Amino acid sequence: MPISAQTKSTAAQYSSSPDGFIPAMAISNFLENKTKILVIGDFTKRDYTTLTAQGKDVSVLDIVPLEGIEQFYLQSITEKTFFADKTFDGIVLAEVIEHLFEDHAALTEIKRILKDDGTLVITVPYFSNVQDEPEFHVRVHSKRTITRLLQHTGFAIEEHFYRGLVSRMPQKNVISKFLLFGTSKALRLFFGAERGSAIFRNGCFKLEHFLGT
Repeated sequence: MPISAQTKSTAAQYSSSPDGFIPAMAISNFLENKTKILVIGDFTKRDYTTLTAQGKDVSVLDIVPLEGIEQFYLQSITEKTFFADKTFDGIVLAEVIEHLFEDHAALTEIKRILKDDGTLVITVPYFSNVQDEPEFHVRVHSKRTITRLLQHTGFAIEEHFYRGLVSRMPQKNVISKFLLFGTSKALRLFFGAERGSAIFRNGCFKLEHFLGT
């Protein structure tokens, strides 16, 4: 698949803040060996641009029209889609499940269109006072409830980790923000912009994954 300069540019914006690149890196890692991907609910187009920039065949399904996506489908995942059984080897459901009244129906449909050896990457806030404030969040989840829901719809959980300690550091206070981005600047000065940024991103992701596992 050809990769446009616009796609590369949009994907690059998620390389500056841990709250952007850590979830993007986590999703990419889980889908490392997958090629045909469906992203469900991608209002910011973060996952579409990140995965497309890696050369994957990415489709997006959303209830809100999104421009600049070649394979876009306007529909709710809570209803049966026109996709054939076992179409995708990777599906992304990031910060979506808490918005759905018919979450069981959504996961049942995802199970139908996902290959037997496919991977579903799902992210959801747990008991978050900030993230669960919006009135359009209709579910409040914990690890236990999301595990129960996934298992009841036929999924087996292979890996789970909590996110937030590193990725939310810049939002905590001025000191943590200074330490984090000071480290980023020092690495870029010492190793060069591209390599230093890569070391910073990989280090943040590995620390977040280790602490959250």
